[in-house]
Parts: sequence; C-alpha cells; structure tokens
Amino acid sequence: MRKLKAYLLLTILLVGAGLQFGYSQVTTSSMSGIVKSGKGEPLVGATVIARHEPTGSAFTTITRSGGFFDLQNLPPGGPYTVTITYVGYAAFKKSDIIIPLGEKYDLLTEMTDKEMTQVIVTAAGRKAASEKTGASTNISNRLVQNIPNVSRSLTNLTRLTPQSNGNSFAGMNNRYNNLMIDGSLFNNNFGRSGDGMIPGGATSAISIDAVDQVQVNIAPYDVRQAGFIGSGINAVTRRGTNSWYGTVYGYYRNQDFNGAKVKETDVPNANRSTKIYGGSVGGPIIKDKLFFFFNYENEKRTQPGQTYVAKKSATDTDPNATAVLASDLDALKTYLISTYKYDPGSYEGYDFQTDNKKYLARVDWNITGKHRLTLRYTNSETNDDDMINASSVTGVSANRINNSRRGGSTGGMAYSGSNFKNNVKVWSGVLELNSNFNNQWANQLIASYTNNNLVRIPNSSMPFADIMRDANNVYISFGTDLFSYMNEIKDKAINVADNVTYTMGKHTFTGGVSYDYMTFANSFTSAGGPSYYRFNSLSDFMANKAPSVFAVAYDPTNKLGIKVPEAKFAQLGVYLQDLYTVNNKLKVTVGLRVDKPFYPYDPPRNPALEQVTFKDPNGVDEQFDVSKWPDDKLLFSPRFGFSYDVQGNKSWVVRGGTGIFTGRIPFIWLVNQVGDDGVVRAIYQPTGADLAAIRYSTSRTTYLENYNPPAVGTSIPDQSSFSAAAREFKMPQVWRSNLAVDKRFASNYTATFEAIYTKMINNVYFRNDNLGPEVGKLGGVADNRPIFNNVKTARPVPLVNQMIVMDNISKGYSLALTAQLQKSFSDKWEAGLAYTYTLAREVAIGSSDQSGSGFNTNNITFNPNKPDLGYSNYSIPHRIVANVSYRLEYLEKRMATTFSLFYAAQPQERYTFRYGGDINGDGQSNDVIYIPKDPSEISFVEGAVLGGKTYTAQQQSDAFFNFVNNDKYLKDHKGEYMKKYGATLPWNHTVDLRILQDFVYKSGTTKHTLQFSIDVINLLNLLNSQWGYRYSYTYGSFQDMGIIGVPSTFNQASPKFTFDPANPAKAYQPNYSTTSTWGIQLGLRYIFNQ
Repeated sequence: MRKLKAYLLLTILLVGAGLQFGYSQVTTSSMSGIVKSGKGEPLVGATVIARHEPTGSAFTTITRSGGFFDLQNLPPGGPYTVTITYVGYAAFKKSDIIIPLGEKYDLLTEMTDKEMTQVIVTAAGRKAASEKTGASTNISNRLVQNIPNVSRSLTNLTRLTPQSNGNSFAGMNNRYNNLMIDGSLFNNNFGRSGDGMIPGGATSAISIDAVDQVQVNIAPYDVRQAGFIGSGINAVTRRGTNSWYGTVYGYYRNQDFNGAKVKETDVPNANRSTKIYGGSVGGPIIKDKLFFFFNYENEKRTQPGQTYVAKKSATDTDPNATAVLASDLDALKTYLISTYKYDPGSYEGYDFQTDNKKYLARVDWNITGKHRLTLRYTNSETNDDDMINASSVTGVSANRINNSRRGGSTGGMAYSGSNFKNNVKVWSGVLELNSNFNNQWANQLIASYTNNNLVRIPNSSMPFADIMRDANNVYISFGTDLFSYMNEIKDKAINVADNVTYTMGKHTFTGGVSYDYMTFANSFTSAGGPSYYRFNSLSDFMANKAPSVFAVAYDPTNKLGIKVPEAKFAQLGVYLQDLYTVNNKLKVTVGLRVDKPFYPYDPPRNPALEQVTFKDPNGVDEQFDVSKWPDDKLLFSPRFGFSYDVQGNKSWVVRGGTGIFTGRIPFIWLVNQVGDDGVVRAIYQPTGADLAAIRYSTSRTTYLENYNPPAVGTSIPDQSSFSAAAREFKMPQVWRSNLAVDKRFASNYTATFEAIYTKMINNVYFRNDNLGPEVGKLGGVADNRPIFNNVKTARPVPLVNQMIVMDNISKGYSLALTAQLQKSFSDKWEAGLAYTYTLAREVAIGSSDQSGSGFNTNNITFNPNKPDLGYSNYSIPHRIVANVSYRLEYLEKRMATTFSLFYAAQPQERYTFRYGGDINGDGQSNDVIYIPKDPSEISFVEGAVLGGKTYTAQQQSDAFFNFVNNDKYLKDHKGEYMKKYGATLPWNHTVDLRILQDFVYKSGTTKHTLQFSIDVINLLNLLNSQWGYRYSYTYGSFQDMGIIGVPSTFNQASPKFTFDPANPAKAYQPNYSTTSTWGIQLGLRYIFNQ
C-alpha cells in the first residue's frame, strides 16, 4: 500500500506541475489542417469555426505559425460545417463533414481573394479525408442502424472488421480485448469464459438503439489506447440534439419463423420465441446548451435447451441422437425418485428462458463555448437458463471427461436438473469533461464506475454424479452443476483519466495519466463444491457401490462451510506522445506509455506450502508463497506511427507503424491463487479404504462431518492442488506492426492493402511444477514422445497433486493480410468487400477459467511444461466479408425502402484430434495424436469389447484408416504429429438480409415515420436447404476430439489402442438443428424527427 500511495502522490504532483496528460479512452474526434493563400503562403491568425449542426456547438481556434490549426475533443459524427475567415480574403465554408469516432479530419484550405464573398464546398468522399496510421475499422451510425442484427449485439457490428472471427481479432484470444463505452471500462473484467466479452450474460447490457458509433482498433499507435493485445473496441452512445427525436419499437420471432430442413433432413423445431420492445427519446432541455437522451429495452426469449435426443434403441439412426439409451435415462430417473426422493428433471425436449431489462440515460451540457460535460448511466439485469458444464472436473485428481455431458453423437447426457440460471446485474456511470482552453491547450477528464454482479442459481441441491461409459467418457450425469454451487462473482471497476493536449507549430503533444482500480470476489468452489461422485457404470451406481472418485470442497477453518476468495488489482498509466506534421504529406507519431500494475490486497499465507520445494520446467528448485503477488514491475510500450499522403490529395496514402501493446489477463486467473491456496479453500478427496467406504449421499457434508482436516498452514492435505502466479509474471504484451496502402480511385472507390504482424513478448501459459520426471520415450514404431512418471511417489512433492503456475512465455505470433475495397456511392449507397488471410500460432488457448484447466486441457505433443507451438484456435485461415446497403426513396420521399446485406465466408473453426486417454503418463487426456503413415505404425487391441461388441485388431485398424482418409488434414499429414488445431471444418457461408420499409408523414417541421423491418439470418438456407448449414462434431461437442481409445491395459512400452468401428467415419457432419436453418425476425418501429 505504501508503494501505491507513493505513485498516486507522484501523479497528483505531476498534474499540479502542468504535465501534458492524455487519456486511454476514445470518446471524441478531432480536426486539423493548414490554411494557405491562393499563392500557397500560410495564413497565420485565420479564424476557424467548426459547428456541430445537431447541437449548435461551435468550436473555435486561430491558425498558428505555418497556417496550422487543431480542434480537439469534438463530438464524433456530425455533420459539421467549418467556416474560415481572414482579413482580405473571402470566407471559406465547408459543410456536411462527418468525422468518425477516434479519427482526425484533415482539412487543407486555400483562401481566395476578397472579390468572392464566400467559397462554399460540400464534403464528398468524406472517409478519404479522415486520417489514421494503424489498423482500425469504424462503424458509422448508419451501419449500426442498417446492418442485419437479429441478436442486437455488438459482435454483429464488429464482424464487419475484416480481421475478426467472432469476438477474436487477428487470431488473438478474445479475452484479451478491451471494450470501452463512453470512455468507461465495460469489459467482463473478471473474464469467466462463459460470460462473453461484455457484461450482461446472454444479452448485451446496453441496447444497440443506444449506440451511436463503434471503432475497432487492432494496431493504433496512439499511446492513449491501451489495455488490450487483441483489439480495443470503443463505442459511444447517442446524445440529445436541438431537435426532439425519438422512437418506439418492437421485434418478434418464434419457431414458425425458422427453417425446418438441413439438406434433405427435417430438423426438430422446438418451442422458440423472441420478444423485444423498447423506446428512445432525445432532445434539448435548453437549446444549444443542455441535452438529454434516454433508452429503455426489454427482451424475453424462449429457446430449446437440449437439442440432442436420447437413443430410442441401439440401432437408432437419428442424426441428433446421442450415445445414451432413453431406457437407461428413464431407469435412472425412476431409481433416483424412489431411492432419494429426487426428480432429476427431463433429459430432452425442455426450454430455456431469458429475460433482460436495461435502460440508459445521458445528459450533455455545453457549459460554455469552451467546456462540455457529459453524464451517462446505464443499468441492466438478465436472468437466463444455461446448460451444465460440458466436461471439466477441475480441482480433483481425476481426468477430464473426454466427451461431453451436453450430448453429441458420441456424447453423454444430463438431466435438466443439472442446468442452472444466470442472474447478471450490471450498472455503470461515467462523467466526461472536455475543455478547449485556447488555441493551443485542450483537456479531457473521464471518471467511470462499473459494477458487474453475476450469480449462478443451480436447478438442484443434490451432489453431482458422473456415471461413466468407460474410463474417459461420461454416459449420464445428474445433480448440481459442478461450477454453479455458491458461484457468485462481484466485479467492480473504477477508472479515472485526464489528458492535456498542447499544439505548437507543427507539433501536437499529448500525454496522460490513467488509473484503474478493480476488486473481485468469487465464491466459486471448484469441482468439489456440491460434492462430486464418479461411478464406473450405471449398474455400479444403482447397486449402491463405491464411486471410483469422490471429492468435496471445504473451508479449512470451518470444514462445513465455504469461504469467498477475493483479489484487487490497480494500474497506473502515464504516457506522452508527439504528432509531428512534417509537411502537408507526412505525419509522424512517436510516443511512450508506461504502465505500473499494483496488487492492493494481501492474501493469506500457507506456511506449510512455503516449506516444500517444487521443480520448474528446467528442473530448478522453486518455492511458493501464495500470500505474495507477482512483482509489480513497470511495463513499457513505445510506439511509432506514420501517414504519408503520396500525392498530397488523399488519393494515395501509405501508413503504418510499430509498437508494443500491453493488455490484461482475465482476472479470474489471478483470483485462482487465493481460491487454490489451501487456506481459503481445500478439497477432501479420499483414496484407498476411505474411498471404498463412500456411498452416494444426498448431503454434501456427510463425509466432512467425520473428517479431521489438518490445521491450516501446518501440513498439506494429501493430494491437494495449488495455483500461483510466478513472481516474475507480467501482464501480456505483444510487439505489433502494420503497413498499409489506401488508394482512392474515381467515384469514391477506396482500395486498401494491409499487413498486421504480431509477436508475443509476454504470452500467458500454465505449467505444473509438481509434474513427475521424464523417464523415457513411448514405445512403438514411430511415436516417440517423452513419457513421465507422475505417480504420487515420483512427484517433487508427493502429497501434492498439482502445483499450477501462471507464467509468461515469448512463443507465439500472428500475421493478418487484408485486401479491401470500399465505396461510398452517396448517402443512399454504401458497400465494402474484404479478404483476409490469417496465420496465428499459439502455445496455450487460454479458454479455461481455472488454472488447473489451463494446464490440463492445453493440447500437447511432447513436454506439457514446455508447450508446443500450434495453431491458435481463435484464428481461421481465410475470411471473406462483404456488406452493401441501399436506400430507395420514392413518392416524393413519402416512402423509402432500405436493403442491407451482410456476407461472410470462412472455414467454420479449427479442431484437434487427441487420444481418448493419457498416453504420456502426465495424468491428463490432452495428448495430440501421431498420425501413422500406414498400419505398421499403430497397434490395436485384439478382441477389444467396444459398445458391447467384440472387434479384431484388423477391424479396428481398417476403420481407423478409413477415418483418416475421410479427413483432409489427417490424410495430408500421415507420418507426422498433428499440429494442435491444425484441422479446419469446411467453409461456412453466411448471408444475412435486412429490409426496412418506411412510410413518412410530415406535420409542420415534425417528421413521422412508421417503419416495418424484416431481418433474415442465413438467407442461403431460405433459398435452398442444401446451402448455409453449419457443422457439428461427431466425437463430442467441442473442438478437441479423443478419437483413439486408450484401454485400461495400456502399456507405454508396447502401446496398443482401440478404435470403435461403430463410431462415425468422419469427425463432423452437418448440424441438423435450427442453428443451421434460416430465421426471420419482424419489427415495427415509430420514429419522429430522425
């Protein structure tokens, strides 16, 4: 705390001393230019006035030496009218100027002689005059309103970014993005993977109707932008104007608005409906002075829960059937009701409900001609049903489920009682003060607070049980979801930033300070929360036999209770840059940002853990004090950017730059150190005779009551697992560079060619410092990967199961090459087309919440503590994206029709094949397969009993190589180890359509519009059921497929495997559900004065 106070004091002193401060948020735009005479001489002292027409706000400055002028902190958008006057010259006036969010409008003006009373210019090709250096995409308000967007989400807007793939950009982990709305941190900072990029759960916490513009930055060289190594997404909300305007709207769809066929197969069309209604209003409180905007929206959805069905018989060929027999599910349900008075619920044919209410209020005050104040408040609450965790069992010394509890053609099934409800409450407030003191000094101050509270409400209070089909695959599950028992997250963030901008001659200096403070509390109790049972078979469970695994979490100071782990994080950023206008063709930006992280929370000690010694990946002794956070070292981010206007008329611009970007981790990874420290929380997992005495109980505390845990910090419970961050751990950093050429042709065509290269500096991965030693190589002909002796007695600390360490590694890179063509035909037409090639290599997927899962689920080939470089599962190699919008007005503008089309084509996603068990002895089922070049390189078990049938080794071999030859990646890479996520699903083509039909009526100066809308998703499937479908996996429901079985008799010296010939012959198939079919949403809206 002394360090933190010292740095804050230093910050205050620097502000008082007048250091030029900048800001990390982007909520405004700017304008700059040069005013010259007709002879090319700079005019010093010319008056420049930019008027924001919707609000009447006027921004004034005087040209300085060289004829340069700058206007800072302008409201984004417009239109603006710029007027320039100078004694002895005719006034210059340019109107209809639109300035995208976060961009600078460049205006080069030549004044004419006094004989002409005024020179009037209407802006055309407005995008060409905007100026940028790095890679970014701006989404205008017109696109926000017109783009097909049935889900009404930000993701459906940011997908216009050529380098995007869902919420991922340039192949980077989507959890490394940073989202700012009106300058406030609006991230899911805690970062639980299932909660999405932004707060709100199943729906966005802010309505699209409240969003004005969006900017996606991948490589911005302005040092004010930070907090990401993926993308920085900035959005600003709508504001009031001098004219009253508003809207009331509603949207509706149900199951009748969905397609019912994929290819030639009729798909189940379960009960489904979406009802959205809301309204917005904005206007002046005091004309030219004080404005307001308000939006309210309510959304109710019903959607199918489980879309897979149980097998009606062993020969059932339904493509949506799982591997689970309905008769077994019915028998187990009857047994649970009769024995435990517990009804586990339905296993198919049930619905999920979602209910969201949100509102936003904003006030803008033009205090004087030099100062503007903005206040914005938003509030959202969502309740939505969600499905059981697919496969994890983190926190116990038992392997992860290889298939899925959620279904799939080879997956297991769970009952509806194992699902849960998410309750998500989000509220956020922001204050922004923009000041333009004089011709040279401008200031922006932003302060914000965001509170994100997430509670999981289980559908059951029963202990959880997995009933296995075999050693690695679940068959049936029931009870309280492992990750929902007492699972509540409190995520609060405060952000304060201030900047001053100073212009002098050809230089624009900005510098800044920003301070972020976040607090987290997470009552998640890992796999042993509700207590966890694993049974070898259904018959074992129904015969009341002992489980093969049992675990239950407890508070070491109160064994029948649960304690809540907490953590706090703060970061101070200071930055300075110079934008140097070398001449009217070349501009250069040079800057430096320095961030200082703090950890203003002292976790409890575990003295017993401090006394034992582990081994790092290089065999060096390492000890851990879990009461210590990583060293809070300075993180430097130097950046350089340039923009060169080759012809001096914006027709040909070369731009680019290079620099370091510093991001943040999902802070759930940080809280794991507290939750897994053995002091706040521990897990009782009996073995041997103690395990043999266990029987299923309806109370989670049954076996805790007679358990005598060791005194806290005096000894280590047997088979405990711990998590910690390495002392040298740093927040993720990348070195990113880009080079681009923008070429503008006649008729406002603009072609762009852009390359973005990213090299990891501080990547994040997880290692296990208690992994047993490497003891040799796997036997066999070709697969010679290292094997490990990870039995209890061989580990560095035998009492400990895993010591998971979050650390940095410099491996990983991405390359994105984009060719793009854009055209602004007129106010009625807009279109764009882009192709992007992405190559992204990564060592860790970073998709898990728990540190243990981050290690256990990371696919590896050789040493799990030195992970292999594979493909990023967030990347797709090829992507084509296009959008076009056309508005046709007729009947003297009393009617208008708008057509908007969005198209995207790409391989659907990447996937990996791995073994269905542990072959290298590290205790995990995450070993990527070796692809044998012929049958001599792999052996199968003779007489293997699989799915109740006996198969010869030859039958298994034939089926396996048939599978290999049916998969393009496997067929093309025989004789090699598979690269993780090296395979891709086939291409998916998405076409979405929006049609708006306006009926316009004018009453005096008021314009009334009645608008009907039709949104069509997957238009291709509507045209032909053979088109537009998506794919699903046949070996589970996720990207990691265990296709080669590892029998219980597996011998590393002479490995023999199993492969079930009855399993599907391909890894994927068309997704025979409404996910693949067309859908329509109807809308009705009343609009006035828009």
